[in-house]
Amino acid sequence: MSVGLGPRILAGALVAAGVACIAVGISAERTRAAELVDGSEPEAISALATPVMSARRVPEFLVQPQAKRRLAARVAPILAETPKDRCLFVGDGGHELVAEQPDRPLPAASNQKLVTAFSAFQTLGPKATLTTRVAATSPPTDGVVSGDLWFIGGGDPIIDSDTYQSTLRYGRTSHTKLEDIADRVKAAGVTKVTGSVKGDDSAFDQVRTVESWPRRYLTQGQVGPLSALSVNDARTYGVIPGQPGATAQPASDPAGYAATALSQMLTARGISVGGPPGSGEAPNSLSDVVSVPSLPLSDVVAEMLTHSDNNTAELLVKALGVKGSGTGSTAAGVAVIRKDLESTGLPTKDIVVVDGSGLDTGNRVTCRLLSSILDADGPNGPIAQGLAPSDGNVGTLADRYRSSPAKGAVRAKTGTLRAVTALSGWVTSSKGANVRFAFVINTGDRNVQAADIALETRLTEALMSYPEAIDPETVAPKAM
Repeated sequence: MSVGLGPRILAGALVAAGVACIAVGISAERTRAAELVDGSEPEAISALATPVMSARRVPEFLVQPQAKRRLAARVAPILAETPKDRCLFVGDGGHELVAEQPDRPLPAASNQKLVTAFSAFQTLGPKATLTTRVAATSPPTDGVVSGDLWFIGGGDPIIDSDTYQSTLRYGRTSHTKLEDIADRVKAAGVTKVTGSVKGDDSAFDQVRTVESWPRRYLTQGQVGPLSALSVNDARTYGVIPGQPGATAQPASDPAGYAATALSQMLTARGISVGGPPGSGEAPNSLSDVVSVPSLPLSDVVAEMLTHSDNNTAELLVKALGVKGSGTGSTAAGVAVIRKDLESTGLPTKDIVVVDGSGLDTGNRVTCRLLSSILDADGPNGPIAQGLAPSDGNVGTLADRYRSSPAKGAVRAKTGTLRAVTALSGWVTSSKGANVRFAFVINTGDRNVQAADIALETRLTEALMSYPEAIDPETVAPKAM
């Protein structure tokens, strides 16, 4: 019959502590004897305040496992109510606190965006920008652009008008303002364009969706057509306040819609435009009128995570493809994501990456991978800083924690499809611990219900108690 190593290790530690303390005691007795020989007054020699074999001498061995056990006991009732198709990983630094099927690959809805964010920072970097250009065949002469004015996309996924921002479900986002682009053209001295404003989105391929997506993703507005020149998520919102605009539908020609939007903005600023807007591939050797960098990638990723922006995720994938192979396609970007995960040693067994947003139910991630991404980034890293806060102000958690004891203590990425709900991120516990977690639930043949989402909230509330254990001060060696 074998004996577990745990008791042996603890006993060994106690014995070692005892031997060390006996040695100290012998040394103290020798010093006392020497003082007596010298004729000096002996000092009072107190007995050891903590016995040599006391468990107080190994508090770390006792407290951390106790905290882990108590947390597991708090989480157990939540898991008992959770559908069987799930995974969970909870960690504190290098400690695995709770793990339930952590290596089971599951579709995780928008938690897939954590994978996209990780690769974006690995390959492009948090300070990278994506540049949009407004250019002409020659610089303006006396304010006049001879010929067409080209609006050339570089993959910036969040060029928005104020009219579009006002419609967003989770509040206004950081973005590149279409109004500012028009203002900069005017500030460059342009007063007239003899030709048209034309859009060019040739930096990426012309595939407007991920081919395995159902058509309803576009018609329901869950994502807009994918384009390197994307204004208002390539949905046909009117851009001039107070003027009637087109019904918001997926743009059949995203670059042409972007050109229409900019042309209207220029006209509203008193700039004359000679012809109707259009699209095409810009000629070579154009002269820039203005060059407009996107926000730093750290801000772009934060917008994607906080607001769960599917367009931003998918356009970042295509930007990764350009960086990795010169091809702005989903397939090229996915190859870069896979390479980034593998080259950094993250757990990739059975992982499937189909898109960047998590809309495709063919994606497969594990809770161990999601937790590893969070751990690699850290509680103060750019991914963590971009997660939706639970303070009720903005983002996809705005309505979830209003009356929760965890309000303000959670930053997390949400994820919801018809049969998938997920939540991954960080909890700052009531005792100041940074606890990371990844929780993915698949509901099988039924739709996700409010009770499923409530399980995620309950999990984060349970994590608030960590570490729940005997105070180390009460079991540490007493002072002499």
